[in-house]
Amino acid sequence: MAGNSHRANCANAKNPGCVCSGCGGALHGWRGWATLAADTQDARNDRRLQLEAKVEKNKRTGALSLNGRNRQAFVDLARLDITDHLATTWPQDSGASPQQVDLSDPVTYSSDLGRLRALAETLMAETWPEISIEIDQSVGGEQSAREIKKQLADHTWCTLLVALVQGLEQINRAFRFLSEQGKRFLERALTDNLTGLSKRLAQVVAGIVVDKVWAALFKLLEAHFPLIGEDTLRVLRMLALFTCPSVEHHPEVYKHAARPLMEDGLNVISQETKEQLAALFAAWWQRHNPEANL
Repeated sequence: MAGNSHRANCANAKNPGCVCSGCGGALHGWRGWATLAADTQDARNDRRLQLEAKVEKNKRTGALSLNGRNRQAFVDLARLDITDHLATTWPQDSGASPQQVDLSDPVTYSSDLGRLRALAETLMAETWPEISIEIDQSVGGEQSAREIKKQLADHTWCTLLVALVQGLEQINRAFRFLSEQGKRFLERALTDNLTGLSKRLAQVVAGIVVDKVWAALFKLLEAHFPLIGEDTLRVLRMLALFTCPSVEHHPEVYKHAARPLMEDGLNVISQETKEQLAALFAAWWQRHNPEANL
């Protein structure tokens, strides 16, 4: 099977822009952040000190430098703020572990951390082995399959999650979204993202991914997982932000995931982080994609 080993650096999002063929991006970032949310406050505090040490300021004025290093640092600080929020939502007296997903257990749906892990494990982690096998069977040769999986790691999963957010935002009943029209919407979004493949191959690969994710969505629906509502939209946005390999190169993630989380009434991102993140990205988007700030 082509390229199915998985690196810890990918799961923990150590390398921005990571294109890991071992998971095709399906495990990138989110698993590390979700694990940190289930860890101790001391562990999160240590991570905060590491991230704050990366922030660069003008030596003369003390002003924040408007550069890529700081954009990445404050995206990670926003993610870390979210892990602090997730940690507070888990019912400590439940007796259940936030590391385990049991769709039959109502505790899974009772917290943002439980909902995030249920969505991530069901839609991404559990579908990836089948997706990987089908890609291996659909293309000629191990090297070709590995290259396709690297392409998938380049913003495919955060594109899928943002498309889910957009679809569910506009439709107030899950079964209306889970129609052929909704499925075609996801396939178009993924096909447009796979620019490194021929149009025909991109359509084939997008179809494989969406077929497996579509079946997983129905699995969640059958388990009475609440696919509709602000709670689910919020954790889908968190998952998109955790998963994205480089937010500054994915304006849709900033517009449909990061910004709504910055504006969320639960204050899942701290005021200081929100202000710095907005300032850093305002100048960036003005030069590269003004619509991201609309």
